[in-house]
Amino acid sequence: MGGTGVAVLKPGPPNTPDSCGQWVVHVELEGKTLYGWDHNETACNYGNYGQTHASMVMAASTDYGLTWKIEGPIISGTDPPANGKETGDSCGNIVRGNDGYDYAYCVHNGGHSWDGGYGFIARAPSSNPGPGKWKKYYDGAWSEPGVGGKSSPINGGGSAWWSTTDETIGLNWVKGGLGLVASRDRIHFTAIFSQPIMLTEYGDWSRKNGLELVAYPDLIDAKTGLNQLSDHWLMAYMWLNPGENFGKRYLVFRPVDISWSRAPGEPLVGEMLTHWYDAAQHDHWTTIAPVPGNYSAYRLVAQLGYMMTTPDPAKPTVELGRMSQQVARPPRSHSIQKGVCETQNYQRLRSAGFVYATAQPNTQPLYRCYSGTEPSHFAANNENCNNMGKREALLGYDLKQ
Repeated sequence: MGGTGVAVLKPGPPNTPDSCGQWVVHVELEGKTLYGWDHNETACNYGNYGQTHASMVMAASTDYGLTWKIEGPIISGTDPPANGKETGDSCGNIVRGNDGYDYAYCVHNGGHSWDGGYGFIARAPSSNPGPGKWKKYYDGAWSEPGVGGKSSPINGGGSAWWSTTDETIGLNWVKGGLGLVASRDRIHFTAIFSQPIMLTEYGDWSRKNGLELVAYPDLIDAKTGLNQLSDHWLMAYMWLNPGENFGKRYLVFRPVDISWSRAPGEPLVGEMLTHWYDAAQHDHWTTIAPVPGNYSAYRLVAQLGYMMTTPDPAKPTVELGRMSQQVARPPRSHSIQKGVCETQNYQRLRSAGFVYATAQPNTQPLYRCYSGTEPSHFAANNENCNNMGKREALLGYDLKQ
C-alpha cells in the first residue's frame, strides 16, 4: 500500500453516536454502491476502565470509499452508556452467507472486558443491508430488530465463508494460540481441530507483561482479498512486538495454505520457521513470528521448514521457545529448547513450536548455531550453519512441508 492517506470519516460532534470516532470494519460492493459497516463510539473515557458506548451504522459510497453518506443505525444494544463501563453492541466481522443474507458477528459488551459480555449474530438481505433491514437472532429465531433489540449468545463467530466446505469459519483462542471453528448453519460453531493454526501468547493490552500482542485477526482470500475463501488464505491481524507499545503497531499478513492430501499420522498443522539477518545490527532472528523490517533491514536467509503447533501424542517431541537476550543491544532473539533460556540469561517470549526428537518421515535436522563475531544465535538445517557460524547442538527434526 502506498500514497497519501486521506481521512474519509472523522469523529462527530459531542453527544452524537460517533463523537469519539468511527471505523469502517467491513465493505461489500452491491452494484455500484459500496456499503460500509461503520463502528461508532460515544460517551468515551478510555482511561476509566475503557469506558465507551458502541453501536453500528451503515455507510454508503458511490466513489469506492473516498466519500461516505451515513444512512443510519443498523445495530445497537439495549443498555445506555454507563460510567466506567464498556456498553453497547459492536460488530467486528460481516460475512456474506451466499444464501441471500449478510451476517454480522457482534459483541454485546458486558461492562468490562473481564465481565464476559457475549457474542451474538444479526442478519440482513445482501441486496439491501441498510437501516431497518437487520434482525438479531433471539431465542431460536430472527425475531428482534437490529436497533435496540434483544439477542441470544452464540458459541463462536465467523470471519469468512469457505467455499470448499460450504461453511462459515472463524478464528478463536485455543490453548497456545489461534484456532479454527466452523459452522454449517452460521450460528452453532465447533472446532475444526483442537490445536492452534498459529502459536501466540495471550497479549496484554496494557503492555505490562512485555509479550507480543495479536488483535483483530481475520481471514481473507489470498487472491481476491475478500472473505469468500478458496484454499489459499491470508490471516491478517494487528501485531505488537514484545516490549513495544501502540506507537509501533504492525499490520501483518500471513499465508495459510490448505492441503487435502494428508498422509496417515502426519501432523495437522505446520507453522513456518524462518531465519533473518540484519547486517547493520549484526542481528540474527530465527522465529515463526513476524519480523519488523522484513525485506528492508532484515533479509531472509532461509526458510527452515515447519514447526508443529502441538506435540505429536505418539512420538517424542521437543518444544522450542522464542527467547530474547535482554543484556544485548539490540536484544537478541532466537529459538532454543524450552527450559534452557532461564539458565542462559534469556527471557522467554513465546512458544516457537514443536520438533521431533528423532528423525521421522518428511523431517529434516534443525541445528542451533552461534556466530561469535556478532555475537548471536540462530538456527539452520545444515551442519555448516549456512557459513554464518558454528553448529552448537541438534535442536530436533522439523517438517520439510
